[in-house]
Amino acid sequence: MTENLKNLLKVSALGLSMAFVVGCAATADEEDEMMMMVQDAQATADQALSVAEEARDLAMDADGTARAAQYQANRNEQRIEELDEKIDRMFERSMAK
Repeated sequence: MTENLKNLLKVSALGLSMAFVVGCAATADEEDEMMMMVQDAQATADQALSVAEEARDLAMDADGTARAAQYQANRNEQRIEELDEKIDRMFERSMAK
């Protein structure tokens, strides 16, 4: 998806550049057509930006979820170690009797 977004932005930038270059030598009708192309390119760029922002937000949410899962896994590991130590102490006590 990132590669598609990059390509979309490149095409949009190229379209804008071409529209400005060709627009300098255009007649009134051609200027209108070029202006429509520029507007279309801008709309495409705006849409690409919106998709990129949404992807960033999703990535940030995923990162938060991953961090929470890692914290819980670490906490569970600590609890397991505490239980192992408790079981070992109980076993030692039972063997001492």
